[in-house]
Amino acid sequence: MAGGKLSPRQKMINLMYLVLMAMLALNVSAEVMDAFLKMFNRTEKAIEQGEDKNKAALADLKRYSVENPTQYKEVYQTGLKVKDLTDELVSELNTVKNVILEANPVDPETGELPVSKMDKGDLLDEYFFKGEADNPNAQRFVATVDKYREGMIALVGNNATLKNAIEENFDTTPVDGKPWLIQNFYKLPAIGSLAVLSSMESAALNYESEALSAFLSGRLKKAASATKLQAFVKLDKSTYSPGSEVNMEVFLASKDDSKVPNSVEINGSKIDLNKNFEDGKVKYKFRAGNVGDRPIVGKFIFKENGKDIPVEINSNYSVVAASNQAIVSAEKMNVVYRGLENPITITIPGISPTKVKASAPGLSQKSGTSYVMRPGTGKTVAIRVTGTADNGETVQSPPVEFRIKDIPQAMASIRKQYGSLQMPKSSLAKSTVEAGLPDFVFDLNLSVQSFKVKVPGKTTVVVRGNRMNAQAQKAISSARRGDIITIFGIRANIIGNSSYKLKEVLPISVEISN
Repeated sequence: MAGGKLSPRQKMINLMYLVLMAMLALNVSAEVMDAFLKMFNRTEKAIEQGEDKNKAALADLKRYSVENPTQYKEVYQTGLKVKDLTDELVSELNTVKNVILEANPVDPETGELPVSKMDKGDLLDEYFFKGEADNPNAQRFVATVDKYREGMIALVGNNATLKNAIEENFDTTPVDGKPWLIQNFYKLPAIGSLAVLSSMESAALNYESEALSAFLSGRLKKAASATKLQAFVKLDKSTYSPGSEVNMEVFLASKDDSKVPNSVEINGSKIDLNKNFEDGKVKYKFRAGNVGDRPIVGKFIFKENGKDIPVEINSNYSVVAASNQAIVSAEKMNVVYRGLENPITITIPGISPTKVKASAPGLSQKSGTSYVMRPGTGKTVAIRVTGTADNGETVQSPPVEFRIKDIPQAMASIRKQYGSLQMPKSSLAKSTVEAGLPDFVFDLNLSVQSFKVKVPGKTTVVVRGNRMNAQAQKAISSARRGDIITIFGIRANIIGNSSYKLKEVLPISVEISN
């Protein structure tokens, strides 16, 4: 249809044109015409499936935009523009298709087109080329294709693969001085023209689907589900005197500044998000209470799938009046992680570290005020601290409780990139699959033991180790540009601590760039 580098789809269409022109010269056989009828019927079925798929995708975007307009309203509005462009082109294509179908109605008994009578191109020649070059039908048709192409390129400009495909398949530039419309439709048999028009309609619906999926996946890369979030509290210091000001930040472990909650409540107070929410964190301050451990409780509320999803806030702070209260702080935030050595600092003001004793399951002293916690089973662990003052008096602090958490899921990476990336298939076949915890408070070295590779249209390949085996490389070599290859089912160990069983590593997807 156009000059320059052509896509596989366009090459197939151009080949079909050549075959059709050859058929004109060779007295087309009924068998060949019937074969093109079958091609047309298959394309029409794909069109029906594409319409249903796009309706569902747009409905999902609409629902997301209502539940979380901050994230999805703009994406949904862009999706509507894509739909409008596609609908306008599809309407024009069907107008032209009906010129052929009304003159060649299906047999009411068999439901098939009279393909034996559709070996001439006079219908569209009359429709497009009668009169001078200003034929209104021809002008409207080409203008609609141009509007669709330019509009879609503007909307998906950041997606180079999709942009190039649309540009190639809907390019109306003359070839060797011959107008695009004449190049593609003049003197073609009616059944061939139907196949071309249906192919254009199927391509437009496919590009609409790819655009909607790209819009949504681009947003989801920045927004994890609220069911995976964990709330943390960060205080400006460890202990406070009665009546002093407590400055704090409450933030989400995902560190996602695009996920804005519908509401936040802390210690019974509703937070004004317009004033106190910034960079994914709630900033809040209040007056400290009486001496002792004081709770900080509340929740974030998110809307997902029409339901409220709460993310609980559960922490505490200590208020001390004199030296009879121990200060216990976790150097890695306010939790300890199972399977790791968590550093803990334990002191009692005014008492020498040599006269302080601390006890808890899994707790051991390294030196002075430095301790290590190796938590076992359960959800919490309490540290009990006692000290001996200079006057010989024993000082005992109330138990200090820490939450025990498992190490979070690691993420797969290739070339230090997480989530998804683009690369040539030859490079992917030579790549090493790694795993890491990019946002975790500990620096852990992980070793990938095995993974699975899924190439579209191919059986899933299981790989032992962290590099592609021969079977995986063979499957990858069959991928085409734009295919999404998924690496999942990844198992990894902590180097130097293989006894701890990590959760399955989060997958990574690779879009083939050539």
